[in-house]
Amino acid sequence: MDDEATADVEVTPLNDDSQQQNLTPDQLQHLFNQASCELIAESADEQEFFKREVTMKAPKTSKIIQTPFPPPPSGRTEDLDIDIEQLKQIAKQEAGPLIIERYSPSERQIDYVLSTITLTFNQPMIAVSSLDEQTNAEDLGISLTPIIDGRWRWTGTKTLQFEAKHRLPYSTNYTLTVNKEHCVSAIGGNLVDAFFFEFSTTAPKVLQFLPYGTVSTLKPKCFLLFNQKIDMNDILKYLRVGHSDGQTMQNEELELLNETIAKSEFESFMNANEGNHEKYVAFTFKHDLLKATQYTIQVPIGCPSAEGPLKTTLEWSASFQTYESLKIIDWFPNKKNEWQQSVAPGHSWSLTFNNSLDHSTINKSLFKFKPEINGLGIEHTQDNDRQITFYNNSKPNTVYTLLIQSASLKDVHGQTLEHDHSDKPIQFHVHDSPPLIGSISGATGMITMDPGVLDEPFYPFMVYNYSELTLRIHRVKPQHYHPTLPCFNSYSYTYEGEEWYNKLPGEELLNKVVQTNCERDEPKEIRVPLRAYLTKNCGVGQLIVLIEPTKKAFNECQDNNWQYRQIISVWLQCTRLAVDVFVSSGTYKLREKETI
Repeated sequence: MDDEATADVEVTPLNDDSQQQNLTPDQLQHLFNQASCELIAESADEQEFFKREVTMKAPKTSKIIQTPFPPPPSGRTEDLDIDIEQLKQIAKQEAGPLIIERYSPSERQIDYVLSTITLTFNQPMIAVSSLDEQTNAEDLGISLTPIIDGRWRWTGTKTLQFEAKHRLPYSTNYTLTVNKEHCVSAIGGNLVDAFFFEFSTTAPKVLQFLPYGTVSTLKPKCFLLFNQKIDMNDILKYLRVGHSDGQTMQNEELELLNETIAKSEFESFMNANEGNHEKYVAFTFKHDLLKATQYTIQVPIGCPSAEGPLKTTLEWSASFQTYESLKIIDWFPNKKNEWQQSVAPGHSWSLTFNNSLDHSTINKSLFKFKPEINGLGIEHTQDNDRQITFYNNSKPNTVYTLLIQSASLKDVHGQTLEHDHSDKPIQFHVHDSPPLIGSISGATGMITMDPGVLDEPFYPFMVYNYSELTLRIHRVKPQHYHPTLPCFNSYSYTYEGEEWYNKLPGEELLNKVVQTNCERDEPKEIRVPLRAYLTKNCGVGQLIVLIEPTKKAFNECQDNNWQYRQIISVWLQCTRLAVDVFVSSGTYKLREKETI
C-alpha cells in the first residue's frame, strides 16, 4: 500500500540544470545586507580550541616537603657488615634457663566454667613450621591429672594450650606438672626447677529452691537446682527437713518425683539452661505436713557430686511455711485502729482474712448485722481475694455487730472459720453525719442559645445538697447591659444591699423558691424551662436568670456567713438568627446564617 501511495508523487532531482540561475552582483549584495550583525560577529569569533577554566583544587591539611633523591651521602646510614663468624659464636652461646612465664588458670579455686589450660615459656619450644603438627605434651614432661578428654596444641612457638573436649569437670582437684628433666626448649634451654600447680573446680552448690513463702498444699513439691551434675538418689539421702518446733523428719518420709511430674511442675527452671535436667532433685512428702508450721530444707556439708570426688563444703538451707487455719485478722472500721475508729453513715466496711477465700462459698446470707441494716451489698474480687467489702445504708451514731455462719464460709484450702467471734464480736462503729456541703454550678456570662433548641428552650444547672433555691428570671434588652451585672462577674460574696441584687434590670418575670428534691451527697441536674418567658410567636428574646440558695437551705449545709453563698447568673440570648465564625489561615471570615 505504501508503494501505491508514493507512486503518484513527482520526484524532482536535486541537480536540475534547468532550474539553476546565476545571481547578479546587486542581488548578492542585497542578500549580504540581510544577514544580522550577530551572525557576522559569530563568524569572526574564531579560535583554535575552547578550554574551560580549571577547577580549584581542595586545600590540603599536610605540607609537602621536597627532598633530593637519591639522598646526599651525609644523610645515608652506613650498611652493616654481617660477620658470619660472629653469628656462629652467638649461636654457640648457652640459651639460658628455661622459665614458665605465665600459666592459666592461676587461681587455686575455680568458680567458673574452665575449658582451657595454658603454659607460656620464655623460649621457643618448637619451630614455627611445627605449629600445626600433633603435639604430645608428655614428650616435654607436661601432664595434667586426672586425665580428661581433650588435646594439647601450640598456639605459638612459646605457648602450649590444653583444650578440653567439653569443660573440666566440677568437684575435682587437678594437678599440672612439668618435669624439668624432659622439658627442653628448641634452643636447648632447661627448667631449673620442676613446675607443680594444684587447683580445684567448684564443689556442689544449690542455685535455686522451690517453694518459698506460704504453700497452698500440705504436700508441697520441692525442687533444688545445683550448679553441676548430681545423683538425685544420693542427694535425697543427705537432705534434712526440720520443723519449726525443732524436730527433724526421717528421709524415709520423702519420695522423689518422677521425671514427668518434675518437668510439668518445674519446666521453666529445667529448661532455663542446657544440662539442667541432670542437676536437679525434686521430691515431695509421703504424709501431710502440719498446718501453720515452718519447714526448713537443709543440704549439709558432705553432699556428693556426680562429676568429681569433692563434696559440699558449706551448709545450705531454705524455708517455707504451710498455710494457717482460716481466721479473721482485721476489719474496718475497727476501734483498735489508731488512725480511724469509725466511719460516716453509708461508708463501706471491710473484713480481712489470713487466707484466700473460696469465691463460690461467699453469699450475702452468711452475714447478719445487729441492728439490721438496709441496702446491704457484698463484694469479693480476685485482685483482693482475702477481703470482703460491705456496702450499706448505715445510720449515724450506731454500732453494728457482725454475725457470721462460720461453717459455710471456706477458703481455697477447704477450711472453715474455727472461731465465730461470738465471745469477741466484730463491731463497726458509725459516727454522726458530717455537715453537708452545698454547691450550685452552671454556665455564666452571655450565652447565645442554639436556634435548634428554641422549640423547647431550657437552662441547665447542677445542685448539690441544697434542698431549695431561689430562681429569678428577668426579660431584658440590649440597653440594659452593664458590666457590673452578676452574670458578667464572679463574686465570692454578695451584699444584699447592692443595687443589682435588689433590682435586676428589665422586666421581672419570675421570683420564687424551687424545691430541688435532691438526695444527700448526690449531684442533681435541674433544667429551667424558658418557653413561657419568650415571645409567644417565635420564641425569641433575651433573659437574665439568677439562681441562689435560700437561707434555710444554706443553713442546713454549712454555718458560713450568708454573704459568702454561691450565686450563678447568665444572660441568655434566644434568637432565630445565628452567626457562624470560621477561622482559616489567620483570616477571619464571617458568614451569616438565618434559621427559620
